[in-house]
Amino acid sequence: MATDFESLQSDFYRYMITVGGIAKKTSLDYISRLKFLTQTRGYKLDTNITPGYVDEIIASEERERLNREKYSTKHAMGDFRAGLNKFLAFVNSDYRKKYNDSILAEIDKVQADSRVEVTEKEAIVQSRIGQGRFRRSLMDYWHGCSISSCRLTDILIASHIKPWRDADNFERLDVYNGLLLLPNYDKLFDLGYMSFDLKGCAVYSKLLSVSDKEILGLKPDLHLINIEEKHKKYLKFHNEYCFME
Repeated sequence: MATDFESLQSDFYRYMITVGGIAKKTSLDYISRLKFLTQTRGYKLDTNITPGYVDEIIASEERERLNREKYSTKHAMGDFRAGLNKFLAFVNSDYRKKYNDSILAEIDKVQADSRVEVTEKEAIVQSRIGQGRFRRSLMDYWHGCSISSCRLTDILIASHIKPWRDADNFERLDVYNGLLLLPNYDKLFDLGYMSFDLKGCAVYSKLLSVSDKEILGLKPDLHLINIEEKHKKYLKFHNEYCFME
């Protein structure tokens, strides 16, 4: 079953940044143009995309562009083609599988490290899925959701600020590298649609519409209930490498 563009845009963004070496602003611009093609023009961009379909879209848009004001120039057509070709390369790269494989390889590396005690290895691996010592330390620190203070702890998710894959073993268990979040906040934070500035105030990706934010209850004054100096290096990493501005 094909996966549609909106479900892929977070991975596509990371692919462009990490694999393609494309600037954050340019990556977001490409996503905005492809969203125009899917949402306004009705093209189906998913994991079944082909070079032939890219050519069909460009040919159609060349005919249509003079009938509209937005994206009507030859330069805009070049941006459409560049964005579509990058999306095609992303789909063909099997980025998600490679990402997941790299996590498994990192887990194997932890397990094989003779310098790390068995109990420590278990804690590090469990922290990957927000369990074990890492989760307990976050429960003791936050006493509930890091944003809402909700105390329904069985639904809260222990989330790394600096992702587990990018962290060293100390950072993977560091309480200051963790947030305890309601599922909707966790998913938004994990995928980069949401982050926090160094004062703990929520910031939202431009890829979220006003309607998206209203539906999700993302208010302008949302903030972490507490922030310390030791959180800030992790928040800086998330803002720089994870957040889709």
